[in-house]
Amino acid sequence: MKGNLTIFNAIILVFGITLTVGLTQAGCNSATSEVAENHDGHNHDEETATDSKQPPMRVNDVTLAPGADLEAEVDTALANISRGKETNDMSLVMNAGIMKLLAVSRADTNNLRAIYHLGLFSIESGQLEKAEKRFEKLILLQPENQEYKEKLAEIRKELN
Repeated sequence: MKGNLTIFNAIILVFGITLTVGLTQAGCNSATSEVAENHDGHNHDEETATDSKQPPMRVNDVTLAPGADLEAEVDTALANISRGKETNDMSLVMNAGIMKLLAVSRADTNNLRAIYHLGLFSIESGQLEKAEKRFEKLILLQPENQEYKEKLAEIRKELN
């Protein structure tokens, strides 16, 4: 009798655990959980509708033509970033802007303008560790530049 009671208790315990897990999963997948997750005082309807209609943005690597005028490439990249921000076209910002600046910095690892603007955009996007490294490099290239030193001090202040 005692053995049967132990088996019965074990079955009830397993059934209870299974039921709890099942109901938890069902609750997590229900429409009410979506509302609860998005209930932060903001209207997410427009964002969700916009996000669901647009495919995810692809970031493409950029290669420069051999012998490209790097200063002109930096100018083009900065113009694309500006235009992309104005029109809220993040693909233009990333692919024709940031990735082009990265290509310039790969072609000329000491290109001050490319490193500087990549540093500023790193700050803007909250990538302070990257910004710190870029401004450290700028200071190595131009140790007398006060603007670089001030930006690096601001970055390090934010990091600490």
